Amino acid sequence: MKRARTLGLAAGLVLLASPMSAQTTMQATPDGAWRFATEKMGAGCSLSGDIRFTRTADRTYACKFTAIWACEQRAPRAVHTEQTCVATQTGDNVVVTSKIEKISKVDPAAMTQQMKDNYAADHFSVKISRAGDRMDGIFRSYGQAPVVFRKHEDLIS
Repeated sequence: MKRARTLGLAAGLVLLASPMSAQTTMQATPDGAWRFATEKMGAGCSLSGDIRFTRTADRTYACKFTAIWACEQRAPRAVHTEQTCVATQTGDNVVVTSKIEKISKVDPAAMTQQMKDNYAADHFSVKISRAGDRMDGIFRSYGQAPVVFRKHEDLIS
């Protein structure tokens, strides 16, 4: 009888622990809307923007983003782009490979054609936090810099 009671208690503990262990093993994903920004690079240049990830398959996401390449100490002062991308997730690591769809605005405007000919797509290698609300890593294009992504919370009405 004592052994049966012990087994029953052990089984109850396993059942109670199962949902908790399932939650702790759930992996954060990049699905949803994010805002990102790099640290400043040479000439005071940085990249910032908004991106949305949509799951297309297990650990694969389609994404679209708008970005602004802004420089304080050289021209162009700003390049506004629209890009599409594919993101793949392996564990906590997310790799974003992009393609330029449109250069929408350049400051100064006289550099628009030069930017259309020479602007390189913006790529990222980041690690998603356990909470799933932040990704930190590296931005890569012609140069590279640390980048931080912060998740947008959808407004509830």
